[in-house]
Amino acid sequence: MVLGYQNVLFIMMKKYSAMVFLVAMVVSVIFIVRRNYMQFNSIVSVSNSRWANVHIQICKAGNGDPATDKLIFDQSLSKGQSRTFTINNGDDIVYRRDLDPNHPDGKHFTNWTYANYDGSSVCSIDDP
Repeated sequence: MVLGYQNVLFIMMKKYSAMVFLVAMVVSVIFIVRRNYMQFNSIVSVSNSRWANVHIQICKAGNGDPATDKLIFDQSLSKGQSRTFTINNGDDIVYRRDLDPNHPDGKHFTNWTYANYDGSSVCSIDDP
């Protein structure tokens, strides 16, 4: 089969447009994965091995007053329980617990304390 010169140009353009489309798809997938999944770089781990039951609140201290910041964790943990979750940056994680952990009332808490971050990707709050 002999092709004319006009068909050769069309076949070459078709091949190059497929390669450009493939490169664009790969770049798009990398961008989407990076934007949606790579932003979570800090793992926060909360564990309770001291109290029978303790109510813990954790928030990201953004504007200097944790009382007005949005809580990212507000749960009670029984002895031996732990929770792990991810956030986008663990630099300013603060937490507090019930003043009397064995009799939680949800109103009286300890002062806000900065979590143990140490510049790594894991932030541990052990026995608050």
